[in-house]
Amino acid sequence: MEITKKKVGCVIAYGEGHNNYGTSLQSYATLKKIQELGYECEVIRYKKHLSLFRKIWLTIQMFRVGGWHDKRFVIKAKINAKWHKKYAENIAARTQAVNHYKAEKLIPLFKEYNGFENLCKGSLNYATVLVGSDQLLTPLSLYGKYYNLLFVDDRVPKVAYAVSFGVSKIPLIQEKQTGEYLNRFDFIGVREAQGKKIVETLSHNKATVVCDPTLLLTREEWAKEIENSAAKITEPYIFCYFLGTNSNARKAANELRQKTGLKIITIRHMDEYVADDEQFGDEAPYDVSPNDFVKYISEAQYICTDSFHCSVFAVLFQRQFMTFYRYSEQNKESRNSRIDSLLGLLGLGNRIFKTHIFDSMQRPISYAEVEHKIKLLREESLQFLKNALEFKRIEK
Repeated sequence: MEITKKKVGCVIAYGEGHNNYGTSLQSYATLKKIQELGYECEVIRYKKHLSLFRKIWLTIQMFRVGGWHDKRFVIKAKINAKWHKKYAENIAARTQAVNHYKAEKLIPLFKEYNGFENLCKGSLNYATVLVGSDQLLTPLSLYGKYYNLLFVDDRVPKVAYAVSFGVSKIPLIQEKQTGEYLNRFDFIGVREAQGKKIVETLSHNKATVVCDPTLLLTREEWAKEIENSAAKITEPYIFCYFLGTNSNARKAANELRQKTGLKIITIRHMDEYVADDEQFGDEAPYDVSPNDFVKYISEAQYICTDSFHCSVFAVLFQRQFMTFYRYSEQNKESRNSRIDSLLGLLGLGNRIFKTHIFDSMQRPISYAEVEHKIKLLREESLQFLKNALEFKRIEK
């Protein structure tokens, strides 16, 4: 097979079976920027053919490093879908909207490989294989040999862009194997400072902190993307987007609603069914695509969120926003560090909610300074990506 020298094989967070907006938008942004740099893209999809023994072994290994948590969420979602019929119907409508976006923006670039042997051989079809972004290097991903690019031939350059480990510390039983696969990468771009620390502690490689792919596109580029959004906006509103169950976040949002007189538009039950949210918000649309999600952020008077990507788009569209912690600082599953890292880099640490929502929300944001910092971060990140894709270790 003739190899296209400018072809990049991408391993992305497709979010199969999920309707997470951030996952879809960052995947699209990654592919778009790689193409704009002059490369042909294919999204490498892996169809597994595992023996019963292998499935049992993988299950045991994943449960050893916290897989029970994900399984608990799956079981809980199935129970809620069974007992709350309207909830199930609404989630199906949202999933359909997200799948339509994926069908247009992502799926046309898919290249599927059946079985691990074909996946390994397929890596030779590319000048470079890139993985990114999001929490793709979690302890759970180690044994699949997919997101960590263990399937990629030694002769093919390997790049990680804006990846995250999803944890502050790699489990002791995985440190050696994690270091070994990290040493195989030629370029490693991470999304948080903690990720850089993990890379440089466990491997011989250096890591560069780069921006999330959604920040690689400018506000003007995203505005163009959402021109045909079907989001219905008729009057000023507060946009609330909560992934977690923090009741104090809802309480603060309702306080802001009372003091401003603005209605709340919210997107309910993103990661799990939250019973209290059935009474939260004045409008709660479900038929919302990723572009509709961005549209709601772009025109909101105020934004309350515990989401990393909602915070990103609030900043891009220069909104008055407040970010809430989704997890307590003592929670081992906390993902707060990526929000701290983002807002710290941009000098927006005071947008993390502490107390007095109305007064906190009214604090002016010097978006001229923020925009300058984003511009520099974007330029540095694009240069990292360009350098990584231009690298050729061994000519095929």
